[in-house]
Amino acid sequence: MRAESAAVFEIPLSDAPDAARLSLTRAQRPATASAMVIDHQGQSRVVEVPGENALTVYLDKQEIVTLMTLGQAPEALIMGYLRNQRLVESLADLLSVHVDWDVGACAVHTRQGRGSELAARTATRMAKRTVTTGCGQGTMFGDWLDELQPLHSEATLAVSTLDAALARVLALDTVYKRAGSVHACALLRNTPAVPLVYHVEDVGRHNAVDAISGLMWLDEEGGADKIFYTTGRLTSEMVMKTVQMGVPFLVSRSGLTQMGLSMAQEMGITLVCRARVGRHLVYSHGERIRRGGA
Repeated sequence: MRAESAAVFEIPLSDAPDAARLSLTRAQRPATASAMVIDHQGQSRVVEVPGENALTVYLDKQEIVTLMTLGQAPEALIMGYLRNQRLVESLADLLSVHVDWDVGACAVHTRQGRGSELAARTATRMAKRTVTTGCGQGTMFGDWLDELQPLHSEATLAVSTLDAALARVLALDTVYKRAGSVHACALLRNTPAVPLVYHVEDVGRHNAVDAISGLMWLDEEGGADKIFYTTGRLTSEMVMKTVQMGVPFLVSRSGLTQMGLSMAQEMGITLVCRARVGRHLVYSHGERIRRGGA
């Protein structure tokens, strides 16, 4: 694969002088493209449409999956995907993540390489696939329902903080406002000022959450004091990934599925749906929501 199609840089994986380093590209794609349309009055005008790019992932030269993505944070997306699928357990296992849009591929190399215990575990997990309700059909590998551990959290969320978080996300200059047809995910701190940690848009909500998971992995960002927001519906896949990130509050402007609700109840996730500033519905673990002076 040709690395010259994007800048390559290295980051240390710890503060130690001799720390192992991870080689990454920065291969962001344009978020939108122009299209000529004819409106209801018969007038021609130019509008923006979101990008959509096919990116095939190779893990130690083994083809894993092809993702359709906006391409705003492709390296973080791939890392988050591998993390959430548990195909790579530790950031220290990764040697390089290189995206080349000239060939529409991402080459991921691990320190162990092919023929290692990691490669054997990857093959075992990939032998069992579950097609999820993700946009464009997502896939989960392995016995993921049996692998989750419940999230035990004593965190609470004030309604005023929830409303401030929703207002903050709404105020962002987004691809959705310019072109529509994308989903967004955001990670915010659970404090009155609700600082925005990450915001990612993509053609599928599962891509956006994977990208945020990858960024959290890179930055060693924990989830216990965070709120996760998505524009998409809350399915079992979304709940599962939120559990893996360790975030107790999952908020959506949309609805949820029965399996998503059951999993949230069992796994200790507070689900807040149909969320707008000033109104929302809490479906699970509502004892964590503080109202008024509570």
